[in-house]
Amino acid sequence: MTAGVVDTSVFIAHESGRQLDQTRIPDEVATTVITLAELNAGVLAAATANIRAQRLATLDAVADMTALPVDEDAARTWARLRIHLAETGRRIRINDLWIAAIATSQGLPVVTQDDDFDTLADAAGVTIIHV
Repeated sequence: MTAGVVDTSVFIAHESGRQLDQTRIPDEVATTVITLAELNAGVLAAATANIRAQRLATLDAVADMTALPVDEDAARTWARLRIHLAETGRRIRINDLWIAAIATSQGLPVVTQDDDFDTLADAAGVTIIHV
């Protein structure tokens, strides 16, 4: 059985009707508190009632998933990945770095449609599954 951590881009893809390669999504999935924060921000930033309703439906669908927290292991992994990026002259959005750190600290791949994570592909322990 395979497992992975689904990032925000997968939920947004599903919400917007963008294609997902379902065959690559692990059998067991979790998300992170970072993704929950991003999805909640999306609800608050919705420009119309219809968009807000759609985003609330996405948030409701995520409610039953395990949301992995930022813990000490994730914080140490975040620091290691941040230094790796600095040493290699690359950048990633801060929330994506946290998502990658949480997943990596748990020994799980990041399941994403976001190419930002590719900047971490050569960092020790980081696994990315593009869907």
